[in-house]
This record gives sequence, C-alpha cells and structure tokens, in this order.
Amino acid sequence: MATLKATIKKEKIRSDKTWNVLIRLTHERKIRYISTTMYVLKKDITSGFKIKNQQIIDKCEELIKAYREKISKLNLELNSIDIDTIVDYLKSSKEDKSGIDFIAFSRKWCSSHTEIKGIKNYTTALNSFCTFFGRESILCNEVTVQKLKDFEEYLSEKKRAQSLYPSVILRLFTEAREYYNDEDNDIIRIKQSLSKYKPKQQNVAEKRALPEEGIKAIYNLPYLNSKVRGFDCRRDLAKDCFILSFCLMGMNSADLYNATEFDGEYITYCRTKTKDRRNDNAKMAVKVHPIIKELIEKYRGKERVFNFYERFSSMADLNRAINIGLKEIEKDIKSNIIKSLKEKSKEEPEKEIIEKEYQKLGIDNLQFYSARHSMATIAINKVGINKYVVNDMLCHVDTSMKITDLYIQKDFTPINEANFKLLEYMFGETED
Repeated sequence: MATLKATIKKEKIRSDKTWNVLIRLTHERKIRYISTTMYVLKKDITSGFKIKNQQIIDKCEELIKAYREKISKLNLELNSIDIDTIVDYLKSSKEDKSGIDFIAFSRKWCSSHTEIKGIKNYTTALNSFCTFFGRESILCNEVTVQKLKDFEEYLSEKKRAQSLYPSVILRLFTEAREYYNDEDNDIIRIKQSLSKYKPKQQNVAEKRALPEEGIKAIYNLPYLNSKVRGFDCRRDLAKDCFILSFCLMGMNSADLYNATEFDGEYITYCRTKTKDRRNDNAKMAVKVHPIIKELIEKYRGKERVFNFYERFSSMADLNRAINIGLKEIEKDIKSNIIKSLKEKSKEEPEKEIIEKEYQKLGIDNLQFYSARHSMATIAINKVGINKYVVNDMLCHVDTSMKITDLYIQKDFTPINEANFKLLEYMFGETED
C-alpha cells in the first residue's frame, strides 16, 4: 500500500537558509520524494526537523489528499505498478512532459476520427484494455511490448479479439507518439517504442471458408417465401445476399448496399473498405453470370444496383438483418439433415451422426464473410484458378506487383472468366 507524508531533508538546506518541502512516497518498501513549490524557514520547523507551520501543514494535507485520490484510481491492490511509475503518474498534468494518459488521448483521438471504418472496434478494444489493467487511467509508459503480449494472453479465448484489439492499441500508441513527440526539435515525451511487437495473426480463412457442400447447402435451401412489410424475410434475404456475394467475387455487404452502376452486364463499383487507401479507388467491374441474373433482378433498386437501401436506413442495419438470417439458415440446414437421416434410416438419428453430417458443411457459426473466403479458397484449391487472378478477384493489391500496376491498364476480363469458371464448377453450366 502506498503511503504519503510531508517532510524535509535536514541536509538539503539551500543557500537562502530554506528547505524545500517534499512529499515522501513509500510503496513496497521503496521510497521516493516528490518536490513541492513550498519552502520553510528554521522558524517553521521543530528541533527534530518536523514541519510546525500550520499553513504549510494545511497545504501539504491538501496536496496529499489530491495525490491519494489519484492513487486510488490505480487500484494498487489489484495491479502491480512500480513506485517510479506511480511518481510519474502523480507528477503528471496536461502541461507536464511525463505521465501522458494513454486512454484519455486515445478516446479523444477516436472521437475526432469517426469517419474511420470500424472505429467502434477501437472503443471496444480500449474498454477491454482498461478491464485488463483494472482501471480507466493508463500511462503511455505503461504500454510496453510485454504488456501487449500479456494482453494477448488475456484474450486467448477470443481469437478474433486476440488479433484485433492489440493491433488497435498499437495503432493508437503510434498516433500518441506522433502527436506528443517532435523529433525535429528534440522533444521526446513518449520515449519507448513498440516496434518489436508483432500482433498475433488470426487464420481467418481456415475459420471462415466453407467446403463446396456448405455453399451448395445454402444455395439449394428452399425459400420460406414469407414477407415482412412487403420484403423477403431475413432468412431468405441472408441466403440471397450470401449467394450474391459468392457469385460476385466476394462482394461484401457494404458494396451490395452502396453500388450504383450496372449497365445490364457489369456491376462496376469502388470497394468501400479500401477505396480511400488506393490510387485506383479499388475499382471493380464484375460481369453478372446467368446463374444470378434472376437474383439481380429480384433485388433491383431504383437509384442503386440493389434495393437494400430502400428497406434499410444504413449498411449496419442490412448487416444486422443478414446475421440474424444466417443464424436461421444454420438451424434450417441442421433440421434438413435430421429429416434426411430419418428418411434414410426410418428411425431417430443419433446426435453424434447428426453433428458429424453438420460439421461436414462447415456452417457452424456461419458468417457473411464466409462467402468471400469460400469463393477464394474453392477457386484456388478446387478449380485451379491462378492465385494472382484470385488476388485480383478479391480486389487485393500484392505489394510485389505495385510498380507493374502503374504501367498496365486494368483488364477485368481474366477475373470475370475465372469467376464464370468457378460458378460453372459449383452450380453447373447455364445457358444464356
């Protein structure tokens, strides 16, 4: 437990015959002294060098009270914090060069960058980081490589968060360094660097990609044909959006919602997720295969390619409806498996057999992004499409081909031919 006491050092008498009043901090059998702006004369102290000036005593008590309030926020009973970090924290202020509050900076930064896609994840990551520390105030000098590794371990049961949250903290720490440090003028307020820390990478493809049987199970799932305020129910909507994504080279929900250009043959759009980060605006031109022409017409919008904007006020609302619908798809496919097994064996199937058949489809915890991952995985592993063509189908930029891209005019023919080849492999040839 940290204790505080006002004191002076007998041997530290100044040339003007005064002593500086110090606050002695004791923590884990270690002692540090924090200087104050107060000074005492010989008349203000006893023969045993204790302060007797009541005015000085009162000011010291006020300062100690303020320090104690700050220390209480650190939850020292729950957290292992060294004495020097506590001293930096107590001495810190908005104008001080030390003890910068990382959480306060990060929350302010997030509130001024609401245009960033996924900014809500930043807030969630910060909340998790505070829970990990056990307090709302975390100094920049406490954010170390080892702490981020410990944070990773803390998130070990949440694989997505284990990869995402430390990456967010790393990004925010970098922003703090850029804001507070001015290397040109030799002003370094945040000394440590996290350059040696590498966030844990999640194998999302292994988690999200479905086998062929899973895609076909969704594709062949009968419609409920029920309506909600004149629109298809969420389960049917989720099925159609999933198939649209798979057949349109992994087009995500944001682009299904936002796309505006369709000439009857090609849907042309700039990928929402990366258009602001690329010189070509992440432009894509996807030729509509006959397999999904009917589906395209089913959802044709008046001002955009699809009418999702007419039903949902935002892309987030569309996402929410799709995710709910995907859960219903999981249940329906499992029910179909049970029904099929019953018909074959003429008796109630065992749970182990049901689960085994269900796991073959890979749709447990089905996600919309599975359509995109499955498209890429099946195209490469089953259809034999060149990895670099699939890279273009996904609208990714390979760093080794950046310079070449500057010299070559974009040709969308190879990726559309590859897409048609993939769809015909999956669903059979369809006459125009």
